[in-house]
Formats: sequence, C-alpha cells, structure tokens
Amino acid sequence: MTQPNSEKLSQYQAYLKENPRLYEAVLSTKAATDDLAAQVAQHVLAPALGGFVQWLLTNAVRNGIKRLYFLARDGYWMHQMALRLCKALPLPIECRYLCCSRYSLRLPTYHLDKQAALSYVCRGGLHVTMGTILRRAGLTQEEQDEVAHALSVSLGEEVPHARLGQVRRRLSSCALFLSYMRAHSKRAFPALTGYLRQEGLLDGEPYAVVDSGWVGSMQKTLGDALAHLGCSRPLEGYYFGLYELPKGTDPNCYHSYCFGPTGPVGEKVYFNNCLFEAVFTAPHGMTLSYREENGRYVPCFGCIQEEYKKFLEKTGEVYTAYALQLAKASGRALLSPAVVQEDRATVRRLLRAFMAAPSKEEAAVFGSLPFSDDVLDQNERPLAAPMTEEELASSHLLAKLLSRAGKRNGAQPDSAWFEGSAAAYSEHPARHLRQYAWFQYLRHWRKQALYQMERRKRL
Repeated sequence: MTQPNSEKLSQYQAYLKENPRLYEAVLSTKAATDDLAAQVAQHVLAPALGGFVQWLLTNAVRNGIKRLYFLARDGYWMHQMALRLCKALPLPIECRYLCCSRYSLRLPTYHLDKQAALSYVCRGGLHVTMGTILRRAGLTQEEQDEVAHALSVSLGEEVPHARLGQVRRRLSSCALFLSYMRAHSKRAFPALTGYLRQEGLLDGEPYAVVDSGWVGSMQKTLGDALAHLGCSRPLEGYYFGLYELPKGTDPNCYHSYCFGPTGPVGEKVYFNNCLFEAVFTAPHGMTLSYREENGRYVPCFGCIQEEYKKFLEKTGEVYTAYALQLAKASGRALLSPAVVQEDRATVRRLLRAFMAAPSKEEAAVFGSLPFSDDVLDQNERPLAAPMTEEELASSHLLAKLLSRAGKRNGAQPDSAWFEGSAAAYSEHPARHLRQYAWFQYLRHWRKQALYQMERRKRL
C-alpha cells in the first residue's frame, strides 16, 4: 500500500477545519491510516459524495419527489449513501438502483431514430477506431468484417475527431450497416421495455433520475424510450455536474450540483470527469443488455478486473461509513440550503486540490486505475497515461491551438487525467499544469459561449 503524502493530507484537513461539521464527520470515519487510497476517500471523495447526496435529497424533499432512480454505474455509491442518509434522518424517499448504460439504453432505440443513432455511434473519444464505431452499433465480429470490406476500411484504423463526420456520412448511406444496426436494435427493444416496466418507470408515479452527468444524454435517451412507450411526463434528472445539455431538451429538467452549462468556468477547468467516474463507479461490470429469466428481466453485466473491483469496494466502505457519521454530525441540518451551500464550497476546494494538483503518490495510485471513455468499456488504459516531457508539452496552449487548426501533423498523445500524468511522469509538473489550465479555460469559455448562443436562438 502507498503511504499518504503528509503535505497533501494537511492541505485537505486545513480545508475541512473551516467546516467543523464536515471535519467532525471525516475524523469520525474509520479508514486505514497507512493506505493513500483510503485516506483520499476519507478526506476528499466521501465529503464530495456526501455533499452531492445532501444537495440531491434537499431538492427531492423540496420538490416533493418520492422516488429516485440512481443510474448504473456512476450512481452506485450515490445510491448506497442516499439509502443510509434517508434511513438515518429519516426521509420518505424511495431510492432505487437502475441497471443501465449508454449502450444498453441506446442500442434498443437505434431503430426509432436513425439520425440520433448515427450521432451516438459516431461520437468522439480518446481512441476511436472503425471497429469501435461498429461495435457501438451492436454488430458482431463477422458483421463488422463485412461492413469494413464493403467500405474498404480497416477495423483497427484510428478515426480522428475531424474525420467522424465523414465516417457518419458513409455509414448513413451503407445499406448493409444500417440493416445490421436496425436488426440488433429491434431484437433488444422488447427486453429493455420489460425491464423498465418491471422497475416501475411506467407506473405513473413521479420520479427523477440521478447520475454523474456531463452532457445529460442518458436522460434524453431514457426519456425518448419512455415517451415511445406512452409516458407523457417529462423526465427530470439530478447530476453532479453538467458541461452541456442535449439539443432540444428543456434545461428546467436538468439540475446540477457542482457546475452547469453556464456559470463560473473555473469549476470545470479544475474538475476531471474521467477521474470522477474511475473512483465512483460500481464494483460490477457495465450493463450490456437485458434478458428474461423466470418471468423477470435481469441485466447482463460485462466484466470488471478483480483488482479494480477490490479497490472500489475498499474505498466504498469509507463512503458508506462516512454517511452515518455525516448524519450524526449534521442531522436534519443537512437539508438546510445554507448548509448545502457551505458544504459545496468545501467540496469544490477539496476536489480541485486532488484532481487538478495531485501529489506524485496520488497520481501513481489513482492514475493506474483502468479507464475507457467508450460506451462499451473497450480498450481500457491507465487513467493517467504515461507521457514524456515532449508529449506533455503537446497539451500546452499554443500546441493545442496549432493542432486543432491543423498546423501540426500526426496523432496527439492524450490522457484521461492529464494532471495525473503530469504529476506522475514530469520532474516539473507545475508548468504543464499551468499551460493545460489555460487551454481548458479557453476551451470551456468557447463551449459555454456556443451553448448560450444556441439557447438564445431557441428562445
């Protein structure tokens, strides 16, 4: 086990001491003192998870929401903490865990909207190949080979972001690909329908979904499927953070805790959603599909590395223990808007210190976690990819701008947690982190401006 860095631990404790209630809850939570992952879970991750669930339950009580569906897998530990807080306070809110994924919800609905299907299939990512794109459409290996032959492309060929539009146009006119995608979608739809009906999403009771967030696409996909099945009530969602919203959606149905599509850009610059997913995901594989078994519909899960599962269970024990201490330290005061605001400020400081400026030890432990940003968890790589000084410099502001303008040739190295890569593999990480932050500011300012322009057009 890696020993905690005393300097970083002192920093976390200094932030917590400014919030006596949280500090008391953290100190009362038992975690291995010689284990860095457990200590970060105790001082940073548990308060962050607790702050979100506290905000969530406050809003649910205020808005009269009696049932919450926590979406797998990012919603797993949120669900576990919410169950404990609802019981301890107590609160009349039913917390359910909905086994789903972008893939398990999207594939069955592809045949309902071809253009939406192509948008999902041809989305960008860290390492997208033609094989990745065809697997997203549900095609078997044999079918992938047939389509690749018909299009004269290689399945292993990496598709840069700039070429995704071209690939989408070719697929949209490929009858073979469309027939395979439509057939897989239609076969999967009845089981999804059965599972959603079984879990109560079509029984007419008001509810909301809960997830990590980022772009809110799961809510839109699920909402579209429910609408197709006759559900007339707009689906509402609560999220840790939202960078943007799907086009054509009602922003009043999307609620975010840490940051939203508008607001201070700095909250996004110093936040890493890939790291968030890696540490808060469930200790089980992703939901691939559903099957009927003895009159019930059950989810079919993918695999998860045993070592990673043990890591998640170990840190998860800290989260659930913290929930009980938080309830003891705060009681019903947790539902006070002033307390929610105070705790959120502390959570933001803790996450920024951990995510945007990790110690070398933190980067080594958390950066080694497996991560894939693809809908099928394919090609998992270390969260903080190994990078040379030259590769780290390719993410500096000017280098990024030149690359995006097409002035630099060749594939650009990337890392799901760049800050972790800089801390782990550079002797002078501060200069890389500063340059990367400048680029992120520019990127998020631009995205936010475009989002606001798009919203104004719709008004």
